Amino acid sequence: MNIRFPFALLSLSLLAACHEYEPYPRKRAYARIDIPATTAYTQFESKACPFTFAYPAGGVITRQSEDSCWADVNFPQYDCKWHITYRNIKSTKKPASYHFEQYRDLVYKHSKKATQIQAMNAAIPAGKMTLYEIYGNVGTPAQYFLLDTTETHNIMLSFYFQTALRNDSLAPVIAYMKAESRKAMESLRWK
Repeated sequence: MNIRFPFALLSLSLLAACHEYEPYPRKRAYARIDIPATTAYTQFESKACPFTFAYPAGGVITRQSEDSCWADVNFPQYDCKWHITYRNIKSTKKPASYHFEQYRDLVYKHSKKATQIQAMNAAIPAGKMTLYEIYGNVGTPAQYFLLDTTETHNIMLSFYFQTALRNDSLAPVIAYMKAESRKAMESLRWK
């Protein structure tokens, strides 16, 4: 009797192991994000815009107006979009400080979800730039405001994610996009 019980148990185990495999849903995992080690650049040119700048070659100009200067550079591999807006300050008949405060108000609307908003000023070849880094689970991790030295032109650049991933999962892409958008602003030249 002692020998039959282990033999029966082994037989049942073998029979149970011989069933057909049925797939089942896996737990959600982190998205795979590949950041290029080196980046090639494309030059942004537009008849309506009085400036040019370099942006990563993976970007695609998806929206551009012929009669006014604004454009979107889409990065489909990251579900990210840069939105660029230009204003001629002289034609609005309002001081540069008015436009800066308008833009600053837009940035601080993120304070509901942001854990921190940092403003950094920098002098670049095209003028004076203010970079707003917005931390937390926000759709716009960085925004730029650029004013030329004559206070005639200003440019606003924001980048947005169009994905439901949380920002901790997007951290490598956010760091990459912050670095690349800053390079774009530093490469900006007036025509």
